Amino acid sequence: MTVQFTQAAINHLSGILNCAPSDISPDDTIETVEKWDSLNHMRLILAIEENLNAQIESDDIMSLFTIKGIADYLEKTSA
Repeated sequence: MTVQFTQAAINHLSGILNCAPSDISPDDTIETVEKWDSLNHMRLILAIEENLNAQIESDDIMSLFTIKGIADYLEKTSA
């Protein structure tokens, strides 16, 4: 299931950043992707919440700065 959430996070972020999904890897972080800034991070969180019917707690938003971390969080909270 994590692969599904990883791909979803990559697809959403690539759409927000207007780049190809292949430009983003599961190991990428807010520090390794040039256009992934705080505003685009909030756009990513909102897109995930809307499109995956996920509820990400406000306390957790500021700690989800990696593709893997987002996927793991989604898997954990969807169970």
